[in-house]
Parts: sequence; C-alpha cells; structure tokens
Amino acid sequence: RRRKKKKRNGEQSGAPVDLSIAEQTQMHESEDERKHLESVCRAYRQYGTFTMSQWSLWRHRIQQLHPETQSVLPDSLRPFSVESKARTERFHKAVVQNQFCLDLILKHAGMPNSQSNLKETWASSESVSKVSSVLKSLYRDWSIDGRAERDQCYQPLLEGTKQHLPVSTASRPPRLVVPGAGVGRLALELASLGYEVQGNEFSLHMLLASDFILNSGWTPERQLHINPWLLETQNIRENIDQIRSVAIPDVDPVFLLEVDNENAPEFSMAAGEFVSIYADPSQHEKWDGVVAAFFLDTAPCIVDYIRVIHSMLVEGGVLLSLGPLLYHWSGPPIRPDDGSFEGYFDRHAYLDPRYLQSVDVSWEDVKIVMENVGFDIVDEKFEMTADYTSNSKSMKPSRFECVYCVARKRPPS
Repeated sequence: RRRKKKKRNGEQSGAPVDLSIAEQTQMHESEDERKHLESVCRAYRQYGTFTMSQWSLWRHRIQQLHPETQSVLPDSLRPFSVESKARTERFHKAVVQNQFCLDLILKHAGMPNSQSNLKETWASSESVSKVSSVLKSLYRDWSIDGRAERDQCYQPLLEGTKQHLPVSTASRPPRLVVPGAGVGRLALELASLGYEVQGNEFSLHMLLASDFILNSGWTPERQLHINPWLLETQNIRENIDQIRSVAIPDVDPVFLLEVDNENAPEFSMAAGEFVSIYADPSQHEKWDGVVAAFFLDTAPCIVDYIRVIHSMLVEGGVLLSLGPLLYHWSGPPIRPDDGSFEGYFDRHAYLDPRYLQSVDVSWEDVKIVMENVGFDIVDEKFEMTADYTSNSKSMKPSRFECVYCVARKRPPS
C-alpha cells in the first residue's frame, strides 16, 4: 500500500488524500491482516495497564524483603511511606502521558482507544514491548533530545546522498526508497532536500505512529510529552532518568519540506515487507537510490536484501547504508544432544521460522556479496559510533560501532 502525506485543513489540495493505514486495512485487506491490526491496537490500548503492572510487581518484590533489609532502603522505596507513594504517583503520571499519546494515535487511525471500555483479551507482552519501542522511536526521530542520535546516523546518509545523487534543477529529482523507515524522519528529511522519496515499513506498530506524526497536525507550538524509558529497569543512574519526559515533534512535518505544493516532489509510505514489495518486477530499475539506516541486518538472509536492492536500482544507482550487523533474526545455538539438525529444528518449532533461517556473516563477506551481485564499493567508513533509541542518561547506552557504505550498481559487463 502507498499513502501520500496528507494536507492540513485549509491547505491547498493536490492529489486526493488517501485513507489511513487502519482504514485501508479494514476495507481492503485479508482477515489475517485485520486481526493483526486489531492485535496491534490492543497493545496500544493496554500499554498503560501493562506498564503499571510491571511497577506493581517491582513494588511487591520490595515489600517481600526482610524488614531489616527494608530498614536501610531510601524512604522512596520503603513500603507505604509518603515518599514511596509520591514516587508511584510520579510514575503513574508518566504512564498517563504515554497512554494519552498512544490514544491519540489510535484516534487518528479511527480505532478505539484505552477509554473505550472494550472487553477484550490481553495483548502479548511482545506486542506491548513493540509499543514501547514506538515511543523510543518517536523520541529518536521527532524530539530535540533525539537530535544527537539523528546527527550520528542520519546526517552521514543525508550528506552522502547529496554527494552521490545530487538534485539537479535540469532533470527530475532522484527517486529514493528508505527501507525500515520507522516513524519517518529520515525519509522526510530526504524529501525536504528535493528528492522523490518512498519510505517503506513493515511494522504496523510503527506505521500507525508514523501516520499520526506526519499527518495529525502536532507542531513545536502544540507538542506532546512522552516518557520513552518507563519499562527500562536496569542501568538507571538517577530515579528521574526513568521517567524523563521529551516533547514531540521538534519540527512541523508539513513545513519541513519548505517547498510549494505545486512543485513538491512526491513523498509516500509503502506498508509491507521489503522483499515482497520491491522484488516485484514492477519495481525493477525504477529507483535511483536506497538509503538504509540500521536496516540491512534485519534480513533473515542479508543476500536477499542486497539482490533485491540491486534489481530495483537503475544502472549507476546507489545504495547508501549505515548500521551494525546485529542480525535481528539470529537464532538460538544448537546443542549436541539435539542429535541432528532436524532435532534442533523440532526443539525450536515454536519460534518464528526466520530465527531458524538466519545466516550471520561478517562485513568482509557482505562486501564480497555486494561485488558479486553487481555493486562497486565507492565509499566505506568504519567506527561510526551511533546510538539507537538510547537513553542518554543510561549507564549502558544502546551504542554501536557502525559501518557506512556507499555501493553503486555497475553497468552489465
């Protein structure tokens, strides 16, 4: 599916405004996709309840400590103290702020929110964890506090795109795909430079949030406050760090483009799995560039991504990538007592099959694959330090030493 950036009320209207992701899913998609949408929205609705349950469990564990142990705790940890009650109230206020933001996202999508008093089954813990990741991504992409992360990761890609695929007034803008677009900032920044951009995202958790932040009308003059790290319980330096609030958005997504509606390059989002969309013959040699941040290692087999990227690029087209090799689908180790590969697969049959298909390879191997597929490596930099949705106050930030790579599709020999 493809959706254009919506116009605000009162703005000049170009092409017709597309329906929201939720409305499209309800009207056009399969029963499985409708069920998936509902499961994601359920996790959004139940985020606050899940988060307060975690807090209650933590408080209960403290209450179970021996009285002598409790006696040396800070006042804010001692059960039933005034300070403990105040600490819980501060945490609860932060949860309410997050739930308010999530409810607005659901309202924008035309879906029931946490105030709808629905009788429903509980969301999975995994799905609620993804909602927490959405809040961290909104911090990374759309807050002043997240600018340091964006400068580390997005700025090299923006500068590299301008260098290797410059925009010229004498020809059409280069057409770019931003896979793993998340909540949309990198794709929109590229569009603001005059490129024709299509963001691509598979996660419906992220798509609901990106649709909201790009189209709902919140601006620096009318901001939301979120607390992205409430579910983080480790490596906290000061109590306030866990409930630290950030304001979003730091810019107006509409006016970030700073071009008039008539001449604005097309900016869209394609919802779906990267290979299933761009391996289609209709996408072959249709794009000038692929700009990928923390994306290549999300494939069960990185070779599949590289081959699809090569096929979708025109001759001379460019892949710009920055990220680590974390390999999101890296599977569990085999045990000698599994007896055979079949025994290993049987023991882990409950897992998503992609965990059992992942092939983890070195960057040295990745480069050879790129060259064998038909790319020339034209730029490469190592030790590009980049945080990822990291609490800057944490004692263990989520930090990676990334590789930056520019690969150009060579002419056929």
